[in-house]
Amino acid sequence: MDIPMTSPTSTPPHLVIAGGGTGGHLFPGVAVAQAFERLAPGARVTFVGTERGIEARVVPGLGYDLERVDVVGLKGSGALGVMRGLSRLPRSGLQARSIIKRLAPSVVVSVGGYAAGPITLAASLSGVPTALMEQNAIPGLTNKLLARVVTHAFLTFEESAPHLGGVSFSVPGNPVREELLKLAQTFAYEAPAAEGPFRVLIVGGSGGAGSFNEHLPGWFKAMGDLQTRLEVRHQAGRNRAEAVRPRYEGFGGQVQVEEFIDDMAEAYRWCDLLICRAGATTIAEVLNLGLPAIYVPFPQAADDHQRFNARSVVEAGAGVMLNDAELGSERAVNLLSGLMRNPESLLRIATAARRIGRPDAAETIAARLLAMAGKDLP
Repeated sequence: MDIPMTSPTSTPPHLVIAGGGTGGHLFPGVAVAQAFERLAPGARVTFVGTERGIEARVVPGLGYDLERVDVVGLKGSGALGVMRGLSRLPRSGLQARSIIKRLAPSVVVSVGGYAAGPITLAASLSGVPTALMEQNAIPGLTNKLLARVVTHAFLTFEESAPHLGGVSFSVPGNPVREELLKLAQTFAYEAPAAEGPFRVLIVGGSGGAGSFNEHLPGWFKAMGDLQTRLEVRHQAGRNRAEAVRPRYEGFGGQVQVEEFIDDMAEAYRWCDLLICRAGATTIAEVLNLGLPAIYVPFPQAADDHQRFNARSVVEAGAGVMLNDAELGSERAVNLLSGLMRNPESLLRIATAARRIGRPDAAETIAARLLAMAGKDLP
């Protein structure tokens, strides 16, 4: 669909990226910021989030300015939380209006998360071109509301569109950070030898996953003779590794339990199979690299969006989905056994994943944001 554009201007463009809270919201925004600067040297990028979100720790370290608003989420916070959130709305609205007036951005994009609401709304009411990025198949509450006021929506899954009303949209995919795109340019998945070591990487997010920590050691110990082939690298989450290690006692393969993996590029390169949640950012990274993965949707995710994320990938033959309740079950054992005995199936999944990856997503979105701001590409 066509995106309204303003007349070109000569001043350096200023992009404001609103929202965050979690890595799934923030890191696609970081990828767009990096692409925006590549396409428009001299451009300015400012993030707006909260003091409590991941952006407060990550954004300053990346060298970007971070503005903060005092806002809390409403959905899933209970009656008291809703009352507290509503009481802060007037103040956060005034803060947002002041920030937009002071920053005078060329264009504002919401990446989701409750902090995106006041800023994107204030920008729209001030006549600033606005857009949203929706990473998940089922949009979050903030983006559902903002779809009524923004100019355009950039989607990862076309299934998101019916949930966003009649807003103009395109489907460029979910942006991935520069360091992983660089790895994808040189990375080519190789299926493991039929009788050789089989390397499994377990990533439940930066905080780990409780069900992964509880059930995966037993799953691997139930693999019979095949467990001697397994080399497992298990990210347990901060302050959880000591509790997980004893659960691998009696395991016939090799295992390394870590609290957190800093170099995900190296970890991805190492593994033959990934077991992970079905967050949109994880999926985007895996697809761009072309890795076979077993996706285990987080059952408490808002609107069960991780299941819808994974379903889109599975329908394309680019991954396998396993229910959280099935971890360690007979079905799980049979699934892993089948993959270990059939390297060709792993290669087919990896090839399908690479085929539907969208390495140009960040640059596509950045170029369109520049056009919305009335800035010509060099």
